[in-house]
Amino acid sequence: MSTTPPTPPSGKGRPRGSGGFAWRAFFHRSETPVFVLGKSRRLRYANPAWEKLTNLKLAETLGMVCSQRRHSTPLALALAPTPEALAGRPDRARRPAPPGRNGPPWWDVTFAPLAGDAAGPRDVLLTGPAKAELFGIVGFITVVGEPVPAASRKIPPSMAALRDRQATHFGPELLAGESLASRRLVAQVRFAASVAAPVWIVGEPGSGKETVARVIHHTSALRDRAFVGIDCAGLQPYLIESLLFGHGGLGVSDRIGTVYLKEPGAVPRDLQQRLADHFTEQTGTRLVCGSDHMAGDAVAAGVLVPAFQAALSVFELRVPPLRERLDDIPRIATRLLSRSIDPAALAVLRAHTWPSNFRELSEVLYESAAASATGPVLREHLPHELRVKAGLVRTPSPKALSLDAILEAVEKHLIQLALKKANNNQTEAAELLGVFRSKLWRRLDALGIPVPPQPPKPRKDS
Repeated sequence: MSTTPPTPPSGKGRPRGSGGFAWRAFFHRSETPVFVLGKSRRLRYANPAWEKLTNLKLAETLGMVCSQRRHSTPLALALAPTPEALAGRPDRARRPAPPGRNGPPWWDVTFAPLAGDAAGPRDVLLTGPAKAELFGIVGFITVVGEPVPAASRKIPPSMAALRDRQATHFGPELLAGESLASRRLVAQVRFAASVAAPVWIVGEPGSGKETVARVIHHTSALRDRAFVGIDCAGLQPYLIESLLFGHGGLGVSDRIGTVYLKEPGAVPRDLQQRLADHFTEQTGTRLVCGSDHMAGDAVAAGVLVPAFQAALSVFELRVPPLRERLDDIPRIATRLLSRSIDPAALAVLRAHTWPSNFRELSEVLYESAAASATGPVLREHLPHELRVKAGLVRTPSPKALSLDAILEAVEKHLIQLALKKANNNQTEAAELLGVFRSKLWRRLDALGIPVPPQPPKPRKDS
Protein backbone atom coordinates (compact mmCIF):
# COMPACT_ATOMS: atom_id res chain seq x y z
CA MET A 1 0.00 0.00 0.00
CA SER A 2 1.46 3.31 -1.03
CA THR A 3 1.44 6.37 1.12
CA THR A 4 0.91 9.75 -0.50
CA PRO A 5 3.61 12.12 0.72
CA PRO A 6 2.47 15.47 2.10
CA THR A 7 2.53 18.47 -0.19
CA PRO A 8 5.80 20.33 0.28
CA PRO A 9 5.55 24.01 1.08
CA SER A 10 5.93 26.65 -1.59
CA GLY A 11 8.83 29.00 -1.85
CA LYS A 12 7.52 31.56 0.63
CA GLY A 13 6.42 29.20 3.38
CA ARG A 14 2.78 28.81 2.21
CA PRO A 15 1.24 25.45 1.23
CA ARG A 16 0.45 24.95 -2.42
CA GLY A 17 -3.05 25.86 -3.32
CA SER A 18 -3.31 28.61 -0.70
CA GLY A 19 -3.58 31.17 -3.47
CA GLY A 20 -1.10 33.52 -1.82
CA PHE A 21 -3.24 34.01 1.30
CA ALA A 22 -1.62 36.57 3.66
CA TRP A 23 -2.77 35.62 7.16
CA ARG A 24 -1.09 38.61 8.81
CA ALA A 25 -2.95 41.09 6.59
CA PHE A 26 -6.16 39.13 7.23
CA PHE A 27 -5.86 39.57 10.99
CA HIS A 28 -4.67 43.16 10.61
CA ARG A 29 -7.91 44.13 8.91
CA SER A 30 -10.06 42.48 11.59
CA GLU A 31 -11.79 44.74 14.08
CA THR A 32 -11.81 41.91 16.63
CA PRO A 33 -8.80 41.99 18.98
CA VAL A 34 -6.72 38.91 18.11
CA PHE A 35 -3.53 37.63 19.73
CA VAL A 36 -1.42 34.49 19.30
CA LEU A 37 0.45 32.70 22.07
CA GLY A 38 3.32 30.33 21.41
CA LYS A 39 3.92 26.93 22.93
CA SER A 40 5.45 28.46 26.05
CA ARG A 41 2.51 30.91 26.46
CA ARG A 42 4.59 33.80 25.17
CA LEU A 43 2.88 36.51 23.14
CA ARG A 44 3.92 36.08 19.48
CA TYR A 45 1.44 38.24 17.61
CA ALA A 46 -1.38 40.78 18.15
CA ASN A 47 -3.35 42.76 15.58
CA PRO A 48 -3.97 46.54 15.57
CA ALA A 49 -7.40 46.08 17.18
CA TRP A 50 -5.65 44.42 20.15
CA GLU A 51 -3.16 47.30 20.33
CA LYS A 52 -6.03 49.82 20.35
CA LEU A 53 -7.85 47.93 23.10
CA THR A 54 -4.82 47.57 25.36
CA ASN A 55 -3.31 50.94 24.43
CA LEU A 56 0.00 49.14 23.95
CA LYS A 57 2.20 48.40 20.95
CA LEU A 58 3.02 44.83 20.07
CA ALA A 59 6.73 45.64 20.11
CA GLU A 60 6.44 46.60 23.80
CA THR A 61 4.78 43.34 24.86
CA LEU A 62 6.20 40.81 22.39
CA GLY A 63 7.46 37.75 24.25
CA MET A 64 5.42 38.46 27.41
CA VAL A 65 4.56 35.26 29.30
CA CYS A 66 0.78 35.09 29.86
CA SER A 67 0.18 33.06 33.02
CA GLN A 68 -1.74 33.15 36.29
CA ARG A 69 1.36 33.48 38.41
CA ARG A 70 1.28 35.77 41.40
CA HIS A 71 3.65 38.38 40.01
CA SER A 72 2.16 38.49 36.50
CA THR A 73 0.96 41.85 35.21
CA PRO A 74 -2.80 42.47 34.92
CA LEU A 75 -2.51 42.16 31.12
CA ALA A 76 -0.70 38.83 31.39
CA LEU A 77 -3.35 37.58 33.80
CA ALA A 78 -6.14 38.58 31.41
CA LEU A 79 -4.53 36.78 28.44
CA ALA A 80 -3.44 33.66 30.34
CA PRO A 81 -4.92 30.50 28.74
CA THR A 82 -7.19 28.31 30.82
CA PRO A 83 -6.29 24.70 31.75
CA GLU A 84 -8.85 23.53 29.17
CA ALA A 85 -7.09 25.48 26.42
CA LEU A 86 -3.69 24.18 27.50
CA ALA A 87 -5.14 20.68 27.25
CA GLY A 88 -6.03 21.34 23.61
CA ARG A 89 -9.75 22.08 24.00
CA PRO A 90 -11.39 25.40 23.04
CA ASP A 91 -12.50 27.44 26.03
CA ARG A 92 -13.76 30.88 27.07
CA ALA A 93 -13.09 32.88 30.23
CA ARG A 94 -14.31 36.22 31.57
CA ARG A 95 -11.46 38.31 32.94
CA PRO A 96 -11.29 41.78 34.50
CA ALA A 97 -9.93 44.26 32.00
CA PRO A 98 -6.48 45.54 32.92
CA PRO A 99 -5.49 46.99 35.31
CA GLY A 100 -7.81 44.48 36.96
CA ARG A 101 -10.12 46.77 38.91
CA ASN A 102 -13.65 45.85 39.86
CA GLY A 103 -16.50 46.83 37.58
CA PRO A 104 -16.84 47.23 33.83
CA PRO A 105 -15.43 46.63 31.40
CA TRP A 106 -14.64 42.90 31.41
CA TRP A 107 -13.04 40.78 28.70
CA ASP A 108 -14.55 37.58 27.35
CA VAL A 109 -11.46 35.82 26.02
CA THR A 110 -11.96 32.88 23.64
CA PHE A 111 -9.01 30.50 23.35
CA ALA A 112 -8.61 28.38 20.20
CA PRO A 113 -5.77 25.85 20.65
CA LEU A 114 -3.62 24.96 17.63
CA ALA A 115 -2.48 21.35 17.64
CA GLY A 116 -0.09 19.77 15.16
CA ASP A 117 2.86 17.48 14.65
CA ALA A 118 6.00 18.38 16.46
CA ALA A 119 8.06 16.86 13.61
CA GLY A 120 8.52 18.58 10.28
CA PRO A 121 7.31 17.24 6.88
CA ARG A 122 10.58 15.41 6.13
CA ASP A 123 10.51 13.72 9.53
CA VAL A 124 6.99 12.51 8.74
CA LEU A 125 8.27 10.92 5.49
CA LEU A 126 11.03 9.11 7.34
CA THR A 127 9.42 8.15 10.65
CA GLY A 128 5.69 8.29 9.97
CA PRO A 129 3.09 10.57 11.56
CA ALA A 130 3.89 11.81 15.09
CA LYS A 131 1.50 12.43 17.95
CA ALA A 132 -0.21 15.84 17.75
CA GLU A 133 0.75 18.36 20.43
CA LEU A 134 -0.12 21.98 21.24
CA PHE A 135 2.13 24.45 19.46
CA GLY A 136 0.08 27.65 19.84
CA ILE A 137 -3.17 29.31 20.93
CA VAL A 138 -5.17 31.94 19.07
CA GLY A 139 -7.17 34.26 21.33
CA PHE A 140 -10.11 36.54 20.56
CA ILE A 141 -11.30 39.28 22.94
CA THR A 142 -14.85 40.57 23.30
CA VAL A 143 -15.41 43.58 25.55
CA VAL A 144 -18.34 43.21 27.95
CA GLY A 145 -19.68 46.40 29.53
CA GLU A 146 -18.86 49.90 28.46
CA PRO A 147 -15.90 51.61 30.14
CA VAL A 148 -17.07 54.68 32.02
CA PRO A 149 -14.62 57.49 32.85
CA ALA A 150 -14.31 58.14 36.55
CA ALA A 151 -15.28 61.79 36.10
CA SER A 152 -18.57 60.92 34.40
CA ARG A 153 -19.73 58.03 36.58
CA LYS A 154 -23.31 58.43 37.67
CA ILE A 155 -24.85 57.06 40.83
CA PRO A 156 -28.55 56.69 41.64
CA PRO A 157 -30.21 59.82 43.09
CA SER A 158 -30.94 58.00 46.35
CA MET A 159 -27.26 57.12 46.79
CA ALA A 160 -26.24 60.66 45.91
CA ALA A 161 -28.63 62.03 48.54
CA LEU A 162 -27.27 59.60 51.13
CA ARG A 163 -23.71 60.63 50.32
CA ASP A 164 -24.63 64.30 50.64
CA ARG A 165 -26.26 63.72 54.04
CA GLN A 166 -23.16 61.85 55.18
CA ALA A 167 -20.91 64.70 54.08
CA THR A 168 -23.19 67.25 55.77
CA HIS A 169 -23.16 65.30 59.03
CA PHE A 170 -19.35 65.19 59.13
CA GLY A 171 -18.79 68.91 58.58
CA PRO A 172 -16.36 71.00 60.65
CA GLU A 173 -19.28 72.29 62.72
CA LEU A 174 -19.52 68.79 64.22
CA LEU A 175 -16.35 69.59 66.16
CA ALA A 176 -17.15 73.24 66.86
CA GLY A 177 -17.57 74.52 70.41
CA GLU A 178 -17.06 77.41 72.77
CA SER A 179 -13.86 76.13 74.34
CA LEU A 180 -10.44 77.17 73.13
CA ALA A 181 -9.50 73.54 72.51
CA SER A 182 -12.48 73.11 70.17
CA ARG A 183 -11.72 76.25 68.18
CA ARG A 184 -8.11 75.17 67.77
CA LEU A 185 -9.18 71.68 66.66
CA VAL A 186 -11.57 73.05 64.03
CA ALA A 187 -8.85 75.33 62.64
CA GLN A 188 -6.42 72.43 62.37
CA VAL A 189 -9.04 70.22 60.69
CA ARG A 190 -9.85 72.88 58.09
CA PHE A 191 -6.16 73.24 57.29
CA ALA A 192 -5.69 69.48 57.05
CA ALA A 193 -8.63 69.27 54.63
CA SER A 194 -7.13 71.95 52.38
CA VAL A 195 -3.83 70.09 51.82
CA ALA A 196 -3.06 66.63 50.48
CA ALA A 197 -0.39 65.68 53.02
CA PRO A 198 -0.82 62.56 55.19
CA VAL A 199 -2.21 63.26 58.65
CA TRP A 200 -1.34 61.63 61.96
CA ILE A 201 -4.14 62.09 64.54
CA VAL A 202 -3.22 61.52 68.18
CA GLY A 203 -5.62 61.38 71.10
CA GLU A 204 -6.78 59.36 74.08
CA PRO A 205 -9.00 56.30 73.56
CA GLY A 206 -12.57 57.34 72.81
CA SER A 207 -11.66 60.96 72.05
CA GLY A 208 -13.04 60.80 68.48
CA LYS A 209 -9.98 60.32 66.26
CA GLU A 210 -11.89 58.48 63.55
CA THR A 211 -14.61 61.13 63.62
CA VAL A 212 -11.96 63.79 63.04
CA ALA A 213 -10.57 61.75 60.15
CA ARG A 214 -14.05 61.56 58.58
CA VAL A 215 -14.50 65.31 58.95
CA ILE A 216 -11.17 65.88 57.19
CA HIS A 217 -12.23 63.55 54.36
CA HIS A 218 -15.70 65.03 53.85
CA THR A 219 -14.29 68.57 53.91
CA SER A 220 -11.49 67.87 51.41
CA ALA A 221 -11.51 67.60 47.63
CA LEU A 222 -11.83 63.79 47.98
CA ARG A 223 -15.32 63.98 49.50
CA ASP A 224 -16.90 62.35 46.40
CA ARG A 225 -14.92 59.16 47.00
CA ALA A 226 -15.25 56.57 49.74
CA PHE A 227 -13.77 56.67 53.24
CA VAL A 228 -12.39 53.34 54.49
CA GLY A 229 -11.36 52.68 58.09
CA ILE A 230 -9.09 49.74 58.99
CA ASP A 231 -8.46 48.62 62.57
CA CYS A 232 -4.85 47.44 62.41
CA ALA A 233 -4.96 46.00 65.92
CA GLY A 234 -8.19 44.10 65.28
CA LEU A 235 -7.24 42.40 61.99
CA GLN A 236 -4.56 39.88 61.16
CA PRO A 237 -1.69 41.37 59.12
CA TYR A 238 -2.32 39.11 56.13
CA LEU A 239 -5.92 40.36 55.98
CA ILE A 240 -4.75 43.98 55.96
CA GLU A 241 -2.23 43.21 53.22
CA SER A 242 -4.84 41.43 51.14
CA LEU A 243 -7.37 44.21 51.70
CA LEU A 244 -4.96 46.86 50.48
CA PHE A 245 -2.73 45.11 47.98
CA GLY A 246 -4.65 41.99 46.94
CA HIS A 247 -6.45 41.45 43.65
CA GLY A 248 -8.83 44.39 43.25
CA GLY A 249 -7.68 45.78 46.61
CA LEU A 250 -8.20 49.25 47.99
CA GLY A 251 -4.66 50.30 47.16
CA VAL A 252 -5.35 50.23 43.40
CA SER A 253 -8.97 51.43 43.42
CA ASP A 254 -9.87 54.87 42.09
CA ARG A 255 -13.05 54.91 44.20
CA ILE A 256 -11.26 55.29 47.56
CA GLY A 257 -10.52 58.83 48.69
CA THR A 258 -9.18 58.32 52.22
CA VAL A 259 -7.82 55.27 54.04
CA TYR A 260 -7.85 55.58 57.82
CA LEU A 261 -5.48 53.27 59.70
CA LYS A 262 -6.24 52.86 63.40
CA GLU A 263 -3.05 52.13 65.34
CA PRO A 264 -0.72 51.37 62.40
CA GLY A 265 2.02 50.44 64.85
CA ALA A 266 0.16 47.16 65.46
CA VAL A 267 1.09 45.76 62.03
CA PRO A 268 4.49 44.09 61.40
CA ARG A 269 7.38 46.33 60.47
CA ASP A 270 7.78 44.89 56.97
CA LEU A 271 4.14 45.70 56.20
CA GLN A 272 4.66 49.20 57.65
CA GLN A 273 7.53 49.69 55.21
CA ARG A 274 5.36 48.55 52.31
CA LEU A 275 2.58 50.90 53.36
CA ALA A 276 5.03 53.79 53.52
CA ASP A 277 6.41 53.01 50.06
CA HIS A 278 2.95 52.59 48.54
CA PHE A 279 1.32 55.73 49.90
CA THR A 280 4.42 57.80 49.17
CA GLU A 281 4.20 56.93 45.46
CA GLN A 282 0.39 56.71 45.25
CA THR A 283 -1.24 60.11 44.72
CA GLY A 284 -4.92 59.24 44.27
CA THR A 285 -5.68 58.06 47.82
CA ARG A 286 -4.91 59.90 51.04
CA LEU A 287 -3.72 58.18 54.20
CA VAL A 288 -4.83 59.30 57.67
CA CYS A 289 -3.58 57.49 60.79
CA GLY A 290 -4.97 57.54 64.30
CA SER A 291 -3.06 56.54 67.42
CA ASP A 292 -2.92 57.02 71.17
CA HIS A 293 0.73 58.11 70.84
CA MET A 294 2.70 60.60 68.80
CA ALA A 295 4.49 59.13 65.80
CA GLY A 296 7.88 60.04 67.25
CA ASP A 297 7.10 58.29 70.53
CA ALA A 298 5.99 55.18 68.61
CA VAL A 299 9.31 55.16 66.74
CA ALA A 300 11.23 55.55 69.99
CA ALA A 301 9.29 52.65 71.49
CA GLY A 302 10.20 50.45 68.51
CA VAL A 303 6.65 49.84 67.31
CA LEU A 304 6.83 52.10 64.23
CA VAL A 305 9.47 52.16 61.50
CA PRO A 306 11.15 55.55 60.98
CA ALA A 307 10.21 55.54 57.27
CA PHE A 308 6.53 55.42 58.20
CA GLN A 309 6.88 58.43 60.48
CA ALA A 310 8.87 60.43 57.94
CA ALA A 311 6.51 59.77 55.04
CA LEU A 312 3.06 59.48 56.61
CA SER A 313 3.00 61.77 59.64
CA VAL A 314 3.70 65.02 57.80
CA PHE A 315 0.92 66.83 59.67
CA GLU A 316 0.23 65.81 63.26
CA LEU A 317 -3.07 66.80 64.85
CA ARG A 318 -4.02 66.40 68.52
CA VAL A 319 -7.61 65.70 69.54
CA PRO A 320 -8.20 67.15 73.03
CA PRO A 321 -9.87 64.90 75.62
CA LEU A 322 -13.40 65.65 76.74
CA ARG A 323 -12.29 66.93 80.14
CA GLU A 324 -10.69 69.87 78.31
CA ARG A 325 -13.98 70.60 76.51
CA LEU A 326 -16.52 70.49 79.34
CA ASP A 327 -18.10 73.74 78.13
CA ASP A 328 -19.03 71.95 74.88
CA ILE A 329 -21.00 69.15 76.57
CA PRO A 330 -24.44 70.87 76.23
CA ARG A 331 -23.98 71.25 72.47
CA ILE A 332 -22.59 67.73 72.08
CA ALA A 333 -25.38 66.14 74.14
CA THR A 334 -28.11 67.98 72.23
CA ARG A 335 -26.59 66.93 68.91
CA LEU A 336 -26.26 63.28 69.91
CA LEU A 337 -29.79 62.87 71.29
CA SER A 338 -31.74 65.36 69.14
CA ARG A 339 -33.96 66.10 72.15
CA SER A 340 -34.06 68.54 75.04
CA ILE A 341 -31.92 67.99 78.14
CA ASP A 342 -32.73 69.50 81.51
CA PRO A 343 -30.17 72.11 82.69
CA ALA A 344 -29.80 70.22 85.98
CA ALA A 345 -28.84 67.10 84.03
CA LEU A 346 -26.29 69.10 82.02
CA ALA A 347 -24.75 70.32 85.27
CA VAL A 348 -24.25 66.72 86.36
CA LEU A 349 -22.64 65.85 83.03
CA ARG A 350 -20.24 68.78 83.30
CA ALA A 351 -19.18 67.71 86.80
CA HIS A 352 -17.81 64.39 85.53
CA THR A 353 -14.23 64.02 84.23
CA TRP A 354 -15.09 61.46 81.49
CA PRO A 355 -12.00 59.22 81.52
CA SER A 356 -13.27 57.32 78.45
CA ASN A 357 -14.13 60.57 76.63
CA PHE A 358 -16.84 60.67 73.94
CA ARG A 359 -17.37 56.93 73.95
CA GLU A 360 -18.38 57.04 77.60
CA LEU A 361 -20.50 60.17 77.12
CA SER A 362 -22.45 58.65 74.24
CA GLU A 363 -23.17 55.48 76.26
CA VAL A 364 -24.42 57.52 79.22
CA LEU A 365 -26.61 59.69 77.00
CA TYR A 366 -28.18 56.79 75.12
CA GLU A 367 -28.81 54.92 78.39
CA SER A 368 -30.43 58.02 79.90
CA ALA A 369 -32.51 58.64 76.77
CA ALA A 370 -33.84 55.08 76.98
CA ALA A 371 -34.80 55.65 80.61
CA SER A 372 -36.63 58.88 79.78
CA ALA A 373 -38.67 57.28 76.96
CA THR A 374 -39.89 60.16 74.77
CA GLY A 375 -39.65 63.08 77.17
CA PRO A 376 -36.69 65.32 77.99
CA VAL A 377 -33.67 63.85 79.73
CA LEU A 378 -33.82 64.77 83.43
CA ARG A 379 -31.28 64.53 86.19
CA GLU A 380 -33.00 61.43 87.58
CA HIS A 381 -32.42 59.58 84.31
CA LEU A 382 -28.63 59.83 84.59
CA PRO A 383 -26.58 56.94 86.06
CA HIS A 384 -26.51 56.74 89.84
CA GLU A 385 -22.72 57.06 90.13
CA LEU A 386 -22.71 60.36 88.22
CA ARG A 387 -25.29 61.84 90.58
CA VAL A 388 -23.31 60.64 93.59
CA LYS A 389 -20.19 62.38 92.30
CA ALA A 390 -22.14 65.58 91.74
CA GLY A 391 -23.30 65.48 95.39
CA LEU A 392 -26.95 65.01 94.47
CA VAL A 393 -27.36 61.63 96.18
CA ARG A 394 -26.44 61.25 99.83
CA THR A 395 -24.29 58.36 100.91
CA PRO A 396 -26.41 56.14 103.16
CA SER A 397 -25.62 56.00 106.86
CA PRO A 398 -23.56 52.96 107.87
CA LYS A 399 -26.00 52.15 110.71
CA ALA A 400 -29.06 52.23 108.45
CA LEU A 401 -30.18 49.05 106.75
CA SER A 402 -30.22 50.45 103.23
CA LEU A 403 -31.00 48.40 100.14
CA ASP A 404 -28.64 50.56 98.08
CA ALA A 405 -25.76 49.83 100.47
CA ILE A 406 -26.45 46.11 100.33
CA LEU A 407 -26.68 46.12 96.53
CA GLU A 408 -23.45 48.11 96.27
CA ALA A 409 -21.70 45.63 98.54
CA VAL A 410 -22.91 42.74 96.41
CA GLU A 411 -21.92 44.60 93.23
CA LYS A 412 -18.47 45.33 94.64
CA HIS A 413 -17.97 41.67 95.49
CA LEU A 414 -19.06 40.55 92.01
CA ILE A 415 -16.76 43.05 90.28
CA GLN A 416 -13.80 41.95 92.38
CA LEU A 417 -14.59 38.32 91.60
CA ALA A 418 -14.81 39.06 87.85
CA LEU A 419 -11.48 40.92 87.94
CA LYS A 420 -9.88 38.00 89.70
CA LYS A 421 -11.16 35.53 87.11
CA ALA A 422 -10.06 37.82 84.25
CA ASN A 423 -6.56 38.29 85.72
CA ASN A 424 -7.30 42.03 86.20
CA ASN A 425 -8.16 42.47 82.51
CA GLN A 426 -10.96 45.05 82.60
CA THR A 427 -12.23 44.23 79.10
CA GLU A 428 -12.65 40.52 79.91
CA ALA A 429 -14.15 41.36 83.31
CA ALA A 430 -16.71 43.64 81.64
CA GLU A 431 -17.65 40.80 79.27
CA LEU A 432 -18.11 38.42 82.22
CA LEU A 433 -20.38 40.96 83.92
CA GLY A 434 -22.27 41.78 80.71
CA VAL A 435 -21.59 45.53 80.79
CA PHE A 436 -19.58 48.01 78.73
CA ARG A 437 -15.98 48.57 79.73
CA SER A 438 -16.62 52.28 80.34
CA LYS A 439 -19.45 51.43 82.74
CA LEU A 440 -17.19 49.02 84.60
CA TRP A 441 -14.61 51.79 84.92
CA ARG A 442 -17.22 54.13 86.39
CA ARG A 443 -18.33 51.48 88.88
CA LEU A 444 -14.73 50.89 89.94
CA ASP A 445 -14.41 54.58 90.64
CA ALA A 446 -17.80 54.91 92.34
CA LEU A 447 -17.34 51.86 94.60
CA GLY A 448 -13.77 52.78 95.54
CA ILE A 449 -12.24 49.68 94.03
CA PRO A 450 -8.57 50.36 93.19
CA VAL A 451 -7.90 50.16 89.48
CA PRO A 452 -5.72 47.05 88.98
CA PRO A 453 -2.75 47.17 86.58
CA GLN A 454 -3.62 45.95 83.10
CA PRO A 455 -1.75 42.90 81.78
CA PRO A 456 0.42 43.65 78.72
CA LYS A 457 -1.32 43.10 75.40
CA PRO A 458 0.16 40.30 73.29
CA ARG A 459 1.74 41.71 70.15
CA LYS A 460 0.26 40.36 66.93
CA ASP A 461 2.77 39.06 64.46
CA SER A 462 2.42 37.97 60.87
